[in-house]
Parts: sequence; C-alpha cells; structure tokens
Amino acid sequence: MSKLTTIVVLSTFLFWHCQSHSKPEKLSLEEKKKQVEKLRKELFRLQSQIAELEQAIQAEDSTYGLGKQVSVGYTVLQPQPFIAYLQFQGAVDNRQVVNLTGKIAAPVVAIYVQEGQQVAAHQLLLEQEAEVIRKNLTELRTRLELARTLYEKQKKLYEEGIGSEVQYLTAKNNKEALEASIATVEEQLRNAQIRAPFAGKVDAVLARPGELLAPGAPAFRLISSGQWEIKSEIPESYLSLVRPGQEVEIHIPDLASTFRSRIATISENISPLSRTFTIVIREIPTSYKNQLRPNLIAYVRIPEKQLPQALVVPTEAIQFQDSVAFVYVYRSGAAYRKQVKIAATRGGITAVTGVNAGDTVLTTGASLLSEGQRVLLSSVEGL
Repeated sequence: MSKLTTIVVLSTFLFWHCQSHSKPEKLSLEEKKKQVEKLRKELFRLQSQIAELEQAIQAEDSTYGLGKQVSVGYTVLQPQPFIAYLQFQGAVDNRQVVNLTGKIAAPVVAIYVQEGQQVAAHQLLLEQEAEVIRKNLTELRTRLELARTLYEKQKKLYEEGIGSEVQYLTAKNNKEALEASIATVEEQLRNAQIRAPFAGKVDAVLARPGELLAPGAPAFRLISSGQWEIKSEIPESYLSLVRPGQEVEIHIPDLASTFRSRIATISENISPLSRTFTIVIREIPTSYKNQLRPNLIAYVRIPEKQLPQALVVPTEAIQFQDSVAFVYVYRSGAAYRKQVKIAATRGGITAVTGVNAGDTVLTTGASLLSEGQRVLLSSVEGL
C-alpha cells in the first residue's frame, strides 16, 4: 500500500504545483520561459518516479494495469520496396556567374538594363563617355581615304613602270598604318561599351550614370539561365557507394522542392584537410531552374540499401530493452511483444525483420503498453 500511496502523493503534488503556477500572465517573458523549463524538469522527474514505481508494482503483481484498455494507433504490415538513403549537405552553384567590369576610365553615360532583367547574348548593357575616341576615329577615316587614293595612284604608276618602288611602298605603308590605327581606335570605342557575354539574368547593377567607371571596376553581375548545378562534399569512406550516372534524390528545403537526378561527375582529388571528394549534379528539371539561387542549401540523398520487398514500421513503434529491439503486435484484443531486427532506416520509417506480412503493429501510444495490455485500435497509420 505504501507504493500506491506514494503515487497518489506525487500526483497530488504535481496538481498542486501546476495550480500554484496557473497565472503566468503576471510574469515577464523571460520568467515565463524559465518557469516552463523548471516545470518540465519537475514533470520529467515525477514521470520517472512513477515509471519506477509501476515497474516495482508489476514485479509483485503481474496483472497490474492489464485490465485497463488503452487506445493506440496501428499499421498492418504489407511487403513494399524500401530504399535507405545517405544524406549529405550540398549547395546550388552556377558555372556562369560573372562580374562584368569596365575596360576604360570614363564616366557612364547610359545604362540600358535593370536588376532582374533577362538579357540576350551580346546585348548592350552600358555605354561610357567616348566622344574623344569618336572624333579621333573620324579624323583617321578621313586620312585613310586620302591614303587609299594616293596608294591606288602610286600602284598604277608603279605597274606602268613610271613611278618608283619607294613611292609605291611608302603609299602602301601609309594606308596600312592608318587601317591598323583605325582598328585600334574602333577597339577602344567597343571597350567603352559593356555587352552581355551570354544570355542570362542581370543579378545586380553596380554602376550609376554619371559616375567614373575605372578599368576593372564591377558594373554588373550576370547569372546564366542554363548553367545550374549542385555540388556536395562526400566523405572518402563512401567512395565505393557513388559512381557517375547514379540516380540520387535532391531536396532543397527553402524551396520545398524534391526531385530525382543523376551524378554527372565525381572529382578525382580527395581533400587532404576534410578527407572528402566532390560530386556534381547537373540534371535539374526546367521547372525548378527559375527558382534557384547561388549558394542555396541542397541535400543530396544517395541510396545506401535497396530492399525489393520489406516490412516497414514507423520508427516510433520500435522500442528497446537491454539493447534488444521489439514492437507490440495486436492479437486477440491485447498487445504482445515481438522481437525485431532493424534492416534499414529512412526518415521516420524503418524496415525490420522478425515480423510477418499481415501483422498489426501498434504505433502511436505503444510506448505506454505492457505485455498483455488490453488495447483499442483507434487510427490506422499509412507509411
């Protein structure tokens, strides 16, 4: 009777203690948080004491608690394919993310695009002040017209044997020198413009109209629309599990997206510091590409074990006693232990052996059961 009296006293103490803290509105936020943590510790301590007392009672009275019917969830086992994955963190990358920079020192006179705008390859994005270069180009072209006229005349006289070879070569040299000078100035004029080297999205506009843009100073950040990939560092101990072309599952939590792809390449080098190698995934569905951003976290799931026919239970249904795993199965209105072995685990489900197809495994609430406990099946759980 003393043990039962102790349970009643503990229950009464817990009720009184909760009542004494039933007005948290008078406490500050930090005080409320501290009070919650304190009560949780007390509740855990009381639950542990109750569990110890119940075990002591059952040791003296094996029928204790068995008459009470407990409502539990359940699942009926059916063979199904099961794949266990190894999960590694990776990141979204783009092979063509470039900063476009100025090539000459001159003020910006015009910017033709905005952030977020899609642009075509070779599209004009920015122009710098180049009036002096244009005037120089006009002057050279005028001089080239005269040089070409003199060259044609000297060439005709030389071919007729009238003019000297020196006069002919001088005229030719003047023409070719002016043509080279014009090509150089035209290149300088092109350098006063920034064009997109490939089709993509303008991620950032870093220059401003009127400001001086120096050589090498960034003006735009451009991201290619079709060069996305996912990279992940894999510990060298898993080298034998991966291969190019292997199917993997990609999960991007920030986009709530999951899709299947394949490993494109595996690096030959193993980092001497982290002891990892790099895998790259490039097959990404088109529907996801517009949502991707560089450096987004992505998880790469690589199949570790594949079972064509497995019996799968919720992981929470598996319990342990002295390192022995077991589940409760339903039979004749009561719960009975069945020892199992864990074959593989994925997320919240586990493939096990030691049970049979058609067995009804008790899930939600099973941790409260005892051998022979009367149970009421309440809700079926799908896997």
